Amino acid sequence: MHTNRPETTKPSASAAVLIEGGICKSPAGRLPDEARVAAEAAYDRAATSEILRIDESTSLAELNAMDLAPGTTVLFRRGGVWRGQLRAQSGKPDHPITYGTWGEGPKPIIQPSHDASDLSAWSQEPDGLWCVESGATADVGNVILDHGDSGCLFRRGSRAELLRDREYWCDPATLRVFVRSEKGNPASRWSSIELAEKIHGVDEGAMHDVVYDSLAVRYTAAHGFGGGGTKRIVIRGCDIYWVGGGYLYVDKLGNGVRYGNGIEFFAGAEENRVEGCRVWECWDAGLTNQSNAPGSIQRDILWIDNEVWNCEYSYEFWQQGDGGTADDVRLFGNRFRDAGSGWGHVQRWNPNAAHLMFYDTSVPTPGFTVRDNVFARSADCLARVFNDWRGEATFAGNVWESAGEPVCRYHGRPRANLVYKYPDHLDQIHCDDQAEIESQGSGATVFGATEAEFRRFEATFGFGPDSLRRG
Repeated sequence: MHTNRPETTKPSASAAVLIEGGICKSPAGRLPDEARVAAEAAYDRAATSEILRIDESTSLAELNAMDLAPGTTVLFRRGGVWRGQLRAQSGKPDHPITYGTWGEGPKPIIQPSHDASDLSAWSQEPDGLWCVESGATADVGNVILDHGDSGCLFRRGSRAELLRDREYWCDPATLRVFVRSEKGNPASRWSSIELAEKIHGVDEGAMHDVVYDSLAVRYTAAHGFGGGGTKRIVIRGCDIYWVGGGYLYVDKLGNGVRYGNGIEFFAGAEENRVEGCRVWECWDAGLTNQSNAPGSIQRDILWIDNEVWNCEYSYEFWQQGDGGTADDVRLFGNRFRDAGSGWGHVQRWNPNAAHLMFYDTSVPTPGFTVRDNVFARSADCLARVFNDWRGEATFAGNVWESAGEPVCRYHGRPRANLVYKYPDHLDQIHCDDQAEIESQGSGATVFGATEAEFRRFEATFGFGPDSLRRG
C-alpha cells in the first residue's frame, strides 16, 4: 500500500493503532476506566493522523462510527476477518479516504455473514427439518459450506418445498433457516456454515473520493460493493466472491426475485475505476454499472485488467430513464471466463449466462468502448444484446473463445419508444419468454460460433476487428 502523503503515525505491526468507540485500546481489550483520560488524549493524536492501522479488535461498526478526515488511510491487518458491513466515508478531490492493508498474509476479509457451524445451535423439527436462528436482520440469500469447498445449499421458496437433501428455506417472518439434511445435524456434516445476509459487503452509496486497495469481500446475499450516486471511486486489487442470492423483491406470481453483483455502480456514477480485481461465484454479474433512474449520469467509468469467472454474467450494462446518459464507459483488457459455471446458474428460474449482458438501454452511450478483452466459454452464449448498438459502441481487439455456444444472441429491440423495458418487466412476471422479448423490434438473430457467423456479427454492428477461437 502506498500513499503520496507522509505517514505521521508509524506503529509497528506488533503494536498497531487500534481504535474503538473513540478510544485507543490495546489488542487485549478495552482500557480500564482509570486510563480513559490518557486514552482519549491518545485517540485525539491518532485521529488527526493520516494512517490508522487496525486489527480485528476494532469492529466494522466502530470503524464506521469514526469521523475520518479527507486524506485518511485506514489499513486492515492482513490475515484478519471482519464480520459485518463496511460503510465507506467520503474524502475530497486529491485527498481520498483509502482503505488498504498492513502486515503479511492473505488479504483482509470483510464478510456480512453469520456463522452457523456450532452443533448446539441447530435443532431438529418434528418433520425432520433442521433449524437454526440466523442472527440476521435481513433475508438469508445463500448458505455457503466449507468456504465453498462443499458448495452451497439450494434455496427453495417455501418450507413445503424442502424435499431433497441440501435444500434450505429462510422464513421471512423470523429469518430462521430451515434445512433438509438427510445425514444429520448440518454442523456435523460441514465444518463451516456461513449464512449470507442481504446486505452489501461494502456500502458506498452517495460516497465520493474513496480508494479500496487489496481487500477481500465475500459471503453477502446482496452486492460485494454496492451503492448509487458515486464519484471518483477506485477499487484496486480486490477479491470479491460468493456474492448474492437475496430476494430483491417478490414478483406478481409471488416468487422471490434474487439478485447480487460483485461490484455495482448504480444510478449516478462518475470518474470511477475498477482495476486488477478478481471476481467469482456471483449470482448475477461480476461487474456492472446500471440505472433505471431518470436523469442518471454515468460518465468516465473504467473497468481494466480484471478477471471474472463463474458468474452468470461477467459484465452487465443497461441504462434507462429520461435525461440520462452513459459517457465514456470502457472495458479494457479484462479476462472473462466460464459464465454460468457458478453456484447460481442451476438455481435460477431463467439461466441465461453471458459474458456481456446488455439489457435494454434507451440513453446515449458516446465513447462506450470494449477493447482487448477475452470472453472465454459460457453455458449459454458469449454475449446477449437486447438493443441495436450500431454506432453506439466501439469493439476492437477482443478475443471470443467458444466451446460451441453462440457468440451472440441479439433480440433486435429498438432503443426508443419501448413498451416495456428489461430486466425489470421480465422479472415482474417470472417468465423469460423470447417471443415476448422480441415482440417489439426486428432483426432478432443468433450469431453462431463459426468464422462466417462471427464476421456477420462484426458486420451487423460495425464492430471489430476482433478474433474468434474455439476453446
